Order: sequence, then C-alpha cells, then structure tokens
Amino acid sequence: MKNIVYILFLLPSSLFAQQNLPLNREASLSHEKAISFITLVKDSSSKDTNIFEKENVTSLSSFKPYIVPITYQKKNKNTSLICRKLNRESLIIVNDTSDRFHLTIDPLFNLEFGKDLADTSGEKLYKNTRGFLVRGSIGEKFAFESSFYENQATYSQYIDDYIGTTDELFPQTANYSYAVVPGQGRSKDFKKNGYDYAMASGSISYSPIKMFNIQIGHGKHFVGDGYRSLLLSDNSFNYPFARLTTTYKNIQYTNLYTSFMNLTNGGVKTPPYVERLFQKKTGSFQFLSINLFHRLQIGLFQGMIWEAADTNNLQHTNFNTFNPVIGINALSYGLHNKNNVLLGATLKFKITNSISLYGQYMLDDVYSSKGKGDIRKKYGYQLGFKYFDIFRIKNLHMQAEYNRVRPFAYAAENAYQSYTHYNQALAHPLGANFYEMLGFINYRLNDFFLQLKANYAVKGNDSLNNNFGGNVFKSDNLFPISQELDNISITQGMKTTIICQDFQIGYLVNPVTNFNIVLGFTNRIEKTEQITKNTQFVYFGIKTSIANFYYDF
Repeated sequence: MKNIVYILFLLPSSLFAQQNLPLNREASLSHEKAISFITLVKDSSSKDTNIFEKENVTSLSSFKPYIVPITYQKKNKNTSLICRKLNRESLIIVNDTSDRFHLTIDPLFNLEFGKDLADTSGEKLYKNTRGFLVRGSIGEKFAFESSFYENQATYSQYIDDYIGTTDELFPQTANYSYAVVPGQGRSKDFKKNGYDYAMASGSISYSPIKMFNIQIGHGKHFVGDGYRSLLLSDNSFNYPFARLTTTYKNIQYTNLYTSFMNLTNGGVKTPPYVERLFQKKTGSFQFLSINLFHRLQIGLFQGMIWEAADTNNLQHTNFNTFNPVIGINALSYGLHNKNNVLLGATLKFKITNSISLYGQYMLDDVYSSKGKGDIRKKYGYQLGFKYFDIFRIKNLHMQAEYNRVRPFAYAAENAYQSYTHYNQALAHPLGANFYEMLGFINYRLNDFFLQLKANYAVKGNDSLNNNFGGNVFKSDNLFPISQELDNISITQGMKTTIICQDFQIGYLVNPVTNFNIVLGFTNRIEKTEQITKNTQFVYFGIKTSIANFYYDF
C-alpha cells in the first residue's frame, strides 16, 4: 500500500506542472517496476499495474531525475494525525481551497552508528545529519523544491584515506586523496577524527506547455538505466544547472547546461586571509531518447567540458557552449580538443514485463594513425539487466551489471579540463582503467525490506608517480617513458582488486521521504600484490533516503 501512496503522490494527474523523482535507487524501485510494463491496461482490480497510461510509460527517458507531473498530496482525515504524519504523509501539507497552491515540508535526517570490526583502534563511527525538504507548486505550470543537509560524521579508514587532508586540493598530484566527502563536497575538521560538511540543493520548474519543461537549480543528474553511469552520474557534488526538456510522443530531448569547478586555482596565487580562488569550467550536455514498439529505448548523448577560465583565472564563455543541437560541437571541435568532448549511446530493451536489458557505450577519443596509438582509444561500455518479481514472487527484484573503461578515458591534455567536478569524477567513481561487476537482490514484504549488494572491481592505479591512466585528473599527455603507446591495456599499472559486499535489513516507515530504519553490514577488501586492507563495518541507522551516496569504490 505504501508503494501506491508514494507513486500516486509523485506521478501523473490532470495537472502538468512538473517536479523530479528523487535520485535514490531504493526509493525509485517501485517506479522502475511500474514503467517496466510493455503495455498497461487500466483494470480496477489491479493495484499496481493501473498507475500509468501507456503514453506516460513511453514518454519517460533514462535522463534522471525523472521529470513527472505533480499529484497533490491529500490529507486522509479517516486516519489519526500521528499515524498519517509518521507513515503516510509529509509533516506539513498546505493546500489552498482552489488547489492553486500546494506545499509540503519534511525533515531530513540520518542518525547512523556503527563500528569497523577490522579496525583495532575501536573507534566508533557515526553520521549525524539534519535537514529539510520543501516541495510545492503554484498553479498548473510552476513548481519548486529545496533541500538542505548539515552533517557531522566519522568514516572507515578507506574513506578517510579518500578524503585525505582539507589542505590538499590537487588530486592530479595527490595519491588519490581528494579533500571532499564522497558526493557531498568539502568539509572541515570536526573534533578528533570527524568531518563537518553541508549540502544544499533546489530547483524551480516551469512548464509553459505540456511538452516543454524548464528547470533552473542546483543539484545532480544521471544518464542511463544502470546503477552506474559512464556518461553522467550523481557521483560528484551538486552544481548549478539549467535544464530544458522537450517531450513529443515517444521522443524526449534534453539540454543541460552546468557550471563546474576545479578545487584548484590554476596556479594563481591567493592573497593572504582570502578564501582560495577555485577554477570554473562549464558543461553542456544533450540527450536524445526515442522509444520504439513499447519495448526498445535508444538514447544518444553528447557531453562537453568547456574551458571557461584562462591561466589567470579570468572567466570567459564560448558562445557555442549554448548550441542546443546534439552532435554539432563534436563535429566542429573533434574528440581531441582542449574542450573535452564525450559521446555516448544508451539502450534499453524490455524482454517481458519483468525482465529488461540495458547498456551504454562511451567514446572519449578514437585511434588516429597520426596520433599516439592505443592511448587515443578511450572508450567504455556497460551491460546489465533487471528482473522484477523474480519467479513471480512479488517485490523480489534482481539487478546485475558489468562496467569497463579503458585507461586515460575522461582525462584531457589540460588536466583542468578533465571530465570532473569538485574533485570527483562526473561518471564512474573509479574513474578509468578498470572493469567492474556488481549485483543487487532486493526483497520487500509489506513494510519490511532487505537488500544484498556485491561489487567486484579490478583497477589499474598509478605507482611510483607514473600515470597509468586510472586517475582522470591527470593529463592524458603524461605517461611513463617506458609506456608502449601501441599497447595500452586495461588495469595496467598497480593492479588493485576491490571486493565489497553489503547486507541491509530494515523497515520502511514513511515512503514520502523514504524514512526507514536499517541494520546492515559492509565487508570490503582492497588488495594489491603488496598489501591487503579490510573493512568490516556493522551499522544501525534511522534515516530518510532521497539521494544516492557512493561508498563502494
């Protein structure tokens, strides 16, 4: 029943003001299952399959957050106030008598406590997150949302190593220490071993006509149907954006314009007692999605990181940044340009109402006989499948995925033009020079749920200060003297194996904010020929989950 409440709150009604579904895998499982149906016929006896009409299914692309029409969240006066607020409704709901204004306000929190059993120091680990979520609409064309998190946390050693010191903001020279909390931005020290950090996001949405939506805000995006994306993911920190989405029958076209930031000043000296000057760059992305025969979805992608600051950090903008036509900039500038160009394609095929295959192909550069051999073969691909209601067991779902990216992908000759933002990759958390296999099993029984997740990845890391193509922040024009440019192989360098398993069992309290209580265990092994690192993290949390945060790297 809570799935129905959640979907009806967020999905189509007679209005066409539009908002976003949250970027969270667990929260979106019901939505993913609902749109997996090839043909949906309205049937009053069905509780799950009559939510969408056929045209609504075929109009959704794999550019996330999904943009969907708003349905007002109504108060159910037949249930007690405490029960409604605890597990059915937003904390505060405001509707005017004419239904022209709608507002909901909810608290956000993550109170998590745990311990790394492999850490002999016995340090207790925790997350203390407080925040809020505001969503609303005015009339039939205008909508808005805003959220804010304030956090204090301590992490397992491998995440401490990733964050490193807040004084070091140069990942192209640091040994994989990035001075940011994964996906959540810069931090300052808190007490002895903790971090204090905050994250805000929000957007305004305007739909002048039903087929066209404009959004301006600060947040993240994701291209694809997988757990990972090799094109554009929500791995990095929030960024300012403008998003234009046009939908006509079974075609959807998205233009996304962004402002990214390198956490470095490009060599410009910062005056004493002044906040460090960071270097900006802009991004433009186009995604064309076409749905065919109610089974097949094909997407074409172009991404471009534009040079927006000179060596003195003076800002400038290229007019072609705002070219809305997919493919034109790639043809004009080529794939090996100071403005970093990325091309891609996505595919999703629905075999049955329960089983679908999906994939991606990413092309960053191609071989040229006048170039430098294999070092210009920069590409990656993804293959995966999803199986809902396995063996007709309701709410038992499975997902499996394989990702592979060649060395030096996403990097640029000018390291400041890498396919990154805020010291993190814009695509896969592992950057480049890796292959990865992962899988999920999810099961839901009434309001109880469990999740099993397993990752196995092999990555080629740098060693002895040599660039073997795994660190996307380093120039792709810097490599060892001994490197055979016609023999660039995946996982070259210091081969590192990462194995991560996570088990969760929990209870869903309120689907509106994915408020849940969870008990879990994470086992992580990282090993090279020289060393093996173990993490055995047991944790208990009371939290709202409306965003993805990736610690499985």
